[in-house]
Amino acid sequence: MKTIRKSLCLALALLFLFAGCSEATQKGTDEPASAPTSTPTPEETAAPVEEDEAIPAPDIPEDADFGGAAFTVIYPNWSLYEFYLNADELNGDVINDAMVNRTEAVNSRLNVDITFVTKGYIDTILEEVKSAVTAGDSTYDLAVTHCINGLQGLLTGNLVYDWNKIPYVDLTKPYWNQSILEQLTIGGVTPFAASDMLIADPNVIWFNNDIATDANIGNIYDTVLDGTWTLDTMSAMCDQVIRDLNGDGKMTAKDQFGVIGNNGWPMISFMYGCDQYVAEFVDGSPQVALQTERAANVIEKLYKLLCEGDRAFFNSSVGDRYIPFETYHALFYFLSLSSMEQYRTTEVDYGIIPFPKFDEQQEEYVSLNWTGLQCVPVSCRDTAMVGMVSEELGYESKKQVLPAYFDYLLDGKIARHEETRQMLDIIFDNSVYDFGLNFSNQSNFLYILPDLMNAKSTDIASYIKKNLKMTTKVYEKVIRGYEDLGKE
Repeated sequence: MKTIRKSLCLALALLFLFAGCSEATQKGTDEPASAPTSTPTPEETAAPVEEDEAIPAPDIPEDADFGGAAFTVIYPNWSLYEFYLNADELNGDVINDAMVNRTEAVNSRLNVDITFVTKGYIDTILEEVKSAVTAGDSTYDLAVTHCINGLQGLLTGNLVYDWNKIPYVDLTKPYWNQSILEQLTIGGVTPFAASDMLIADPNVIWFNNDIATDANIGNIYDTVLDGTWTLDTMSAMCDQVIRDLNGDGKMTAKDQFGVIGNNGWPMISFMYGCDQYVAEFVDGSPQVALQTERAANVIEKLYKLLCEGDRAFFNSSVGDRYIPFETYHALFYFLSLSSMEQYRTTEVDYGIIPFPKFDEQQEEYVSLNWTGLQCVPVSCRDTAMVGMVSEELGYESKKQVLPAYFDYLLDGKIARHEETRQMLDIIFDNSVYDFGLNFSNQSNFLYILPDLMNAKSTDIASYIKKNLKMTTKVYEKVIRGYEDLGKE
């Protein structure tokens, strides 16, 4: 697995969406995120990253000037897009003002007029782009998508450009996510990309340090740093804290468990923590990656952690997903990283770590990136302008928006321990996409782990047999879409 970030500076390139990959059609989903309730003070934020801190500027002409042309970005009213994609005017909030200053910097540099618009929830992007392309309407220059919904339709409907054919775009620059070049590029064609204009979205493991201290578990951060943070380690720690708190002889939500969390999409990140993808590339083409002995062993170990004994307690409804630690009584909790904001006032001494590795032989910790993507409608008016603006938006976001947001989440009111900075660096060092997830269309093995765990089963062979034929057809259709886009 290729490491995506090798320093904290570059780790700023990938940050956090507020509620993960929530949507109305997913299993075990939550409601759209609500706005943060507190504003960081100047003392809680950092100055923008300077150019001499290893952020190369876009390679575009010095005299580029588009004469005040309108540049329109359409996005879904979903998750952190609502709060950390754009702001219209300065208001004294450092993150808001960083977004305003970023956009104005690009406007000034290229003499354009950037506008962000939304037409509704995640299902609107495909329809809006399709309508624009069909009508020859050049209104939209750039489209921001959900992580899954609409991607197949945008590609196979011949509605988007290959990013590699957009002038002036260099996807190898540090303000573009590099995992996409591995997971969402086929035959040199890249229909979707993600720059630092989009704040990234990993799930993480939270731990209750009060419970860990009471159980004499020791410093959990040390297990991450020395490479021994594995599924077996997590299972052993869970066994140390299981308590029937009310003494009724039954383990319910009022008692103390090893791990809790939502039994839908958030659980999927456990599999990727084990470096197990849904899809893999063989001779340049994607295929299902689950028909291996290792995949079966991953499911077996996760079953031991999540289903055996009283180590785990799951919740599934919208209303109970974010119940505080002090209510649920658990050592570990799997949840989106950006939920740090809602625990700003809690008295619980919590910490944040990556998902555990499969075993100690696994070299790196892996974090699944649930953020959305960017694409260019084929009806856009000027691909050169799209390329330059996209480059500058990613570059200026890395310089201005991400440092403010990152340090905001690292201030003492949210991040409780000095090791948090190291943990975030580890989490974003290997923040990945997966062809099998992004082109899953909400099925096609995406939910193999929660489906099996909820059924209390490890029968991966039967699950694969049931779903392989349909998934293979989906992959073949998507590959044809890539091939057609490569011919244009």
